[in-house]
Amino acid sequence: MRAIPGRSSATVEWPPVAGAVTGGWPAPYAEGQPSPWIGQLLVRLPMAMALLSPSGRIMLTNEALRATAGPECGAGAMPAQLVIPEDADSFAQAVARVIDSREAAEIRAALRNRPEQKQLITLTPIPPGFGIAALMAMPDIREQMRLEAQVAAATRMQAVGQLAGGVAHDFNNILTAVLALAEELLDRHPAPDPDHDSLFQIRHNGQRAAALVAQLLAFARQQPQRQQVLDPLPLILDLQPLLAQLAGPAIDLRIEGGPLDAVISADPGQIEQVIVNLAVNARDAMAGNGMLRITLRDVPAALVSEQGHAIIPQMDHVAIDVSDTGSGIPPAIAGKIFEPFFTTKPMGKGTGLGLSTAYGIVKQNGGYIFANAAKQGRGTVFSIYLPAMPRSALPADGPAEPPPPRRVEPPPGLRVLLVEDDAAVRMILSRGLTAQGLAVTAAADAAAALEILHGGARFDVLVSDVMMPGIDGVELAAQARMLRPDLPIVLMSGFAEAPRHRAADAQKVGFLAKPFVLADLVIAITEAGSATI
Repeated sequence: MRAIPGRSSATVEWPPVAGAVTGGWPAPYAEGQPSPWIGQLLVRLPMAMALLSPSGRIMLTNEALRATAGPECGAGAMPAQLVIPEDADSFAQAVARVIDSREAAEIRAALRNRPEQKQLITLTPIPPGFGIAALMAMPDIREQMRLEAQVAAATRMQAVGQLAGGVAHDFNNILTAVLALAEELLDRHPAPDPDHDSLFQIRHNGQRAAALVAQLLAFARQQPQRQQVLDPLPLILDLQPLLAQLAGPAIDLRIEGGPLDAVISADPGQIEQVIVNLAVNARDAMAGNGMLRITLRDVPAALVSEQGHAIIPQMDHVAIDVSDTGSGIPPAIAGKIFEPFFTTKPMGKGTGLGLSTAYGIVKQNGGYIFANAAKQGRGTVFSIYLPAMPRSALPADGPAEPPPPRRVEPPPGLRVLLVEDDAAVRMILSRGLTAQGLAVTAAADAAAALEILHGGARFDVLVSDVMMPGIDGVELAAQARMLRPDLPIVLMSGFAEAPRHRAADAQKVGFLAKPFVLADLVIAITEAGSATI
């Protein structure tokens, strides 16, 4: 008995008996013809591996190595071709040394396809007679690559979301001016004035644009929320008639799962919007004919790792799967489907905001959304994971309904300090409020407003934009309260539900999201200033 070089813990009878398997090794094979048994083993091992010939060339690789080192690792290639030029010579020498000396070695080298990271590569000699000189092995980085791809996608989506939120903020200022001016002109030109219909269409299209901006804000996770603890199953069951109508008679709609052991904390309107968007997307993918299945399930923390998504935290979740039997998502575009304005539909058939809106809403509610190929090989499954809460957190009397909007008339002569850095918005809002009987003093920024307040002028309500150069609206509200602790304040912004606005809520400051019609602003001002009249 003698030890195999490089494998001190294993012993076999040597040389092996021809045609027999001894000590766990198969019978010897001719030079350059590795055993099929070894090849099968190589494929199944959870390492990136290659068999090297006595001349030092690659004879056979497994899938893990091809994914880790790239396509250059094919049969006949030299191992040194897999690493960067700076490491090639030392690596080639290490391979030759292992083959000649029959002693195992380890070397650190950077692969050509991942030059920023050194890999630990192990070279192990193989006893003569098997047609193989050495075994090259390195860590299988497929899981690492998948996780890196997920992180990169999330980072890209976050950057795009910030851009979308910035665009939405600026666009909301424009829409506020357009809608307010259209409303003013409609009041001046009531039907049957010949200009009335044109003005009505201007307002209508402005409202359509506002809806698109709301979708951008949802994607950017800056949409106003009405968070509450709810059971998603009855919420989605109530949507069934609408979903059936949207899907059409040729689609078999099924809602499955439940009762759930857990509930979620989310905005019910936003969750409904996500389900509707995914259902419409599934309908289009199936060309109006197939099966649409919505499945709800509990995902305990112990089962999170089994979902196949490493970025989901190890905590209880409620999962909502929306699956279809459509054509599926081509791999070439799989990484782009959640990006805003990306669509495969013909021009004029879609905005490309459906899936991006769903993505933003899910992230805003603390969850995750993924698109996967259906298990049956046809169609797509969109899986949503939302943080779970115990059912004991569910209110006994059911979800609260939002109060209906109130209509109020502003008291004549109500004194308003209006602070808005956008000149067009400032002019239109000032003119509109004045036409409603309010006494308006306009300021272009917070510094000008504070100077007016320091001058001793008295106001019943301060109305200010949030995002302004220099001092923002929240800081203005804080300084104004130091001068006038009882001064009612209303903040308005094209962003919604940002930390600044939550800080404003702590100061009992009202908030109005842009774009809005003049009537909404009048109501907000009247309700805020009613205590001072």
